[in-house]
Parts: sequence; C-alpha cells; structure tokens
Amino acid sequence: MWGKNVTRSLMLLVALCLAAAGCADEPPPRRTAPSTPATPSTPATAATTDRQLVDRFVAAVDRRDRAAVAALFAEDARFDSVGRIYRGRDEIMNRFLIPEVIEVGGRYRVLSVRPGGPGRTIAEYDFATGSGGREHFTYDCAESRGRFTDCVGRYV
Repeated sequence: MWGKNVTRSLMLLVALCLAAAGCADEPPPRRTAPSTPATPSTPATAATTDRQLVDRFVAAVDRRDRAAVAALFAEDARFDSVGRIYRGRDEIMNRFLIPEVIEVGGRYRVLSVRPGGPGRTIAEYDFATGSGGREHFTYDCAESRGRFTDCVGRYV
C-alpha cells in the first residue's frame, strides 16, 4: 500500500526517536533567549557582544585569572565538555576549567566565532597546554546578561 521510500522514512524516524530516548539520561541544555531582540538592525550587535564575551574568556584564561573566568559564567550555568556534565559555576571551575585549563597553562586561540542556534554562539578554538599538548574543538554556548549560561564543548 505505501511505497518503499515512505516505509523506510518511517522506520528511520522511529529508529531515531528510540535512539534519542535511549540517550536522554541528561536533560537537554537550557536554551536562553538572545540578549538583544532579533530585528534586522541588531544581528551585528548581538554577534559583537558574543565575540566580546569569547574574547574576554580567552583573555582571562591567558592571564590565569580564576576570578575573571568564573565571573563569565552564570551561577547556574551548565557545561557539557564532551559528555562530561558540570552543573553550576563552582563545579565548572573546580572540576573542569581550573584543573584542565588554567592549571595546565592552557592557551586558547580563537579560530572563528559564528552564530549557533537561537541565542547561541559557536566559537572554534585551538588549545595548547603548557606541556605542548594540542586540542581542536568548539564551544557552542548560550549567553545571557554578559555571561555564559550553557556550553557544549566538542572536539573537531
């Protein structure tokens, strides 16, 4: 009765739904509204604000300024670093950014900054540790009131 393409499409949709349901141990990242209304005159302003936040983050890390790095995250921020979930600014700092970035003498080099989904910015980085290690990844972050509220880090 149905064509093969429709049947295959439905089977693929069911498989994707089941796979997504099986991976739902963590709640989805909280989406926040853009810091400026989406009007034809504001996209450049929003992109500038997001780039400034990324640049402030990199500068604070380069200075090893823990307080300045922490101030860039909302108190209730969430950070998914390649599947490791950190909830709240203190956990993000104490379990991730201080031991794995600041204390290893890490330096970020921003390769690009571009809009992500609604209210999100994707920054691509090259990261060098103080001991010569290198990593290449993106942080896809939501921002509100000049602070990161939700970030998802993935290797490229």
